[in-house]
Amino acid sequence: MRLSQWLALGLLVLLTGCSNYPYPVAGTKADGSAKKIWYQTLQEDPRSFDPQVTYDTVSEEILANITEQLYQYNYLKRNKFELIPALADGMPVRTSRPGGGETWTLKLKRGLLFQDDPCFEAGKGREVTSDDFIYAIKRHGDPFIKAPTAPPLYETLAQVILGLEDFYHAAQKAGKADYSQPLTGAERVDRYTFKIHLTRPYPQLRYWLALRFFAPVPPEAVAYWDGQVHNGTERDPFMFHPVGTGAYKLKSWERNQRLVLVRNENYRARDHYPSEGDPGDREKGLLRDAGKPLPFVDEAYYTITRESIPMWTLFRQGYVDHIGRMGRRLGDNVAQAVTASGALSPDFEKNGVKLERIVNLSTDYLGFNMTDAVVGNSGPSPERNKKLRQAISTAYDFDRFNDYFYFGVKVKAENLLPPGMFGYDVGYKNPYRTQDVQKGKQLMREAGYPDGVDPKTGRPLTLELVYQAKGPESQREAQYFIEEFGKLGIKLKVKLVTWSEMQNITKKGNYQITRYGWFADYPDAENFFFLLYSKSSTDLNITRYKNPEFDRLYEKMIVMEDTPERLGLIKRMQDILAEDCPWLFTFYESYYILNQGWTNNVLIHPVAYNLLKYYNVDPALREQKERAWNQPNYGFVLALAGLLTAAILPVALARKDPL
Repeated sequence: MRLSQWLALGLLVLLTGCSNYPYPVAGTKADGSAKKIWYQTLQEDPRSFDPQVTYDTVSEEILANITEQLYQYNYLKRNKFELIPALADGMPVRTSRPGGGETWTLKLKRGLLFQDDPCFEAGKGREVTSDDFIYAIKRHGDPFIKAPTAPPLYETLAQVILGLEDFYHAAQKAGKADYSQPLTGAERVDRYTFKIHLTRPYPQLRYWLALRFFAPVPPEAVAYWDGQVHNGTERDPFMFHPVGTGAYKLKSWERNQRLVLVRNENYRARDHYPSEGDPGDREKGLLRDAGKPLPFVDEAYYTITRESIPMWTLFRQGYVDHIGRMGRRLGDNVAQAVTASGALSPDFEKNGVKLERIVNLSTDYLGFNMTDAVVGNSGPSPERNKKLRQAISTAYDFDRFNDYFYFGVKVKAENLLPPGMFGYDVGYKNPYRTQDVQKGKQLMREAGYPDGVDPKTGRPLTLELVYQAKGPESQREAQYFIEEFGKLGIKLKVKLVTWSEMQNITKKGNYQITRYGWFADYPDAENFFFLLYSKSSTDLNITRYKNPEFDRLYEKMIVMEDTPERLGLIKRMQDILAEDCPWLFTFYESYYILNQGWTNNVLIHPVAYNLLKYYNVDPALREQKERAWNQPNYGFVLALAGLLTAAILPVALARKDPL
């Protein structure tokens, strides 16, 4: 080959290799239109897709688009938490039972199909029946289902669903759950109707029926995918192979790389985009697709990106449509996108990026071990110990912590219930969350620790804080806590552990103070207050708090609808917690999200995860922006070509090769 041909070939390779596009070409649909694909990142691989045991947000973010429940939240009624039928044919019918119990009668829509899957005859998804829901309920009473995390579900459901506890203990005794045995609390009426019998009125069940834990499960899917070998090939277990009725199904999953969802062909556009929303939604363009069949997106690519810099780079290049939970994880990149006043920066606004701030239904806190002799109620001086907890809570400066680690985006917590919950009082001020060091020092003196000195030793009082390490930033946070406690003269030791170690420590009660948080499963006060109910297990009540008056009010509150009387009980419970101070309330989870200008209808719901079907994209606008933001660097290519020429030319001349 002549030198000129070598140079031309080299230059062609360099030019064609300039594209940095990280995905396969999207292609077109059968009608010739461009495929609509959603691109997003995940910070880690999902842990499980089993709807009865999945309990982490990453897994749920995917699973909720594959499975469905009887009910779902109205996507645009975010402030009212309005439940609407999904698989159910109408709302539940509630009737009283003798002895104070309650029965919920539930009907299914007809013609609902599971996705096509090898577990079914001829690989075609069969119709969903009431038996699939009863099977799912029985799975909560199966002690042998392998769960990557251990959600504290069974204890809640066993208290209210008749016979579930008996089913559980029978399985334990036999060494295996017998699903052929009836469950008193789950009665089949016919192919499309079943009843749930409860031990007492439980209004919160309506929210449970919208949770992934109540998604129908085909028994044949569990039996098929939990087999070890099929045709000589090992296959994923059911927990990694979901079989659902949702708008999407799992197409592929390369661990640590990418996960792809594709439209479920059996969904058949039986759901439509809402026609009404919250105030301001129309002005934001959130109703432009009102009444249109769902879903809009054909496929969704989720890139597993554990580090923040690659994720941020992909977004700036236009290769990611959405960035959620902007806060500590994106570090200084937040300052590029958001001004000090919380507005979108001019550079991002010019590129059409959209900014939203989300306040979630979650509360973070420092929890005191109430069985500890120094910070709890079990020592010789419980009143003095309470003063110590109050002192720490009073002096703790959350605002500085928020500005330093979270760019000021979090919301200071005054009590247990976060904004948006029934019972949240925007005007409430916790008397022991004033960030007042002098008042804290006075409480320290009343606790018997003047200037933080332990009278027993004559040295500073020493306490230990243990919590999960989440990266290098945790060391800086630990130093912050040391400084905050030091303002009161307390010497704080911080122990950073793994998540599994953290679970073991809190379960055994081997700690004094811990850092924890709770993200609501459903929007009811019970889902927060049961964390401090003395009869809850230590999986929930990790601080082992016990107050008879609080327990009495809790037991009365949980059977009530949201009425003024219930609100009064909630306020009294909040006051008890403020005074006892088993928790130092730190913040309510809040963060920014960024959406590219070619995306539409993108919201983050406070508790719902089945959101992908509502998202829409403009492929043409995306391609236009991607081209503009990723122009090839031809100067770099020509420089490489020059180097190539300089390297080859002397050799060719020496050999007297023709050009």
